[in-house]
Amino acid sequence: MAAAMRIADAEGVGALSMRRLATELDSGVMSLYRHVANKNALLTEITRAACDEHPYPEPAPPDWREAMRLAARLDWEVYRAHPWALVTSSSARHFSDTSCLDWMMDALTGLTDDPDLARSFAIAVWSYVQGVCIQHVAQELLPAGEKPEQSPLRATEEDFEMGLETLLDGMEQRALRAGTQGAGIPAVRTFPAVTRG
Repeated sequence: MAAAMRIADAEGVGALSMRRLATELDSGVMSLYRHVANKNALLTEITRAACDEHPYPEPAPPDWREAMRLAARLDWEVYRAHPWALVTSSSARHFSDTSCLDWMMDALTGLTDDPDLARSFAIAVWSYVQGVCIQHVAQELLPAGEKPEQSPLRATEEDFEMGLETLLDGMEQRALRAGTQGAGIPAVRTFPAVTRG
């Protein structure tokens, strides 16, 4: 998979084909089919390999915020190192491993005991990281020879961190309003109305 990842890193996944990989490996195309069924399977394998470079730890941090921060930063590192993974990890054809989603949902039990809300929160964090990272690495996603100056809208790492904390704040408030908070955040306290005599 290392050779396929090198091609994708240098030239993008559009340049990656079984024939191109065979040339890189100085091998026959047909011999590759003993190891991988087709290009879609190849993209699945390199996407998994990219994610495996920055695996989510087991067990997850007990604090749900720290777990979400960690997941976001690990994904950020994957996408920065391999911008093509922004595309392949979003395609069910190329990657359908839900273990990361399951990890995030388990970690979010400290925030909410509603599995549907936990799933929405996990998807929100994952989508946020992808969106900001697309802005950050957009230049690398362009074809060779089409590298304009950096856009003033390019997201910085500081933008990433601030936006992530804002998202986590919003998730906490949403869980509180829904009354589904887990053990990691306090229940909403209610006080009797005060009347003036």
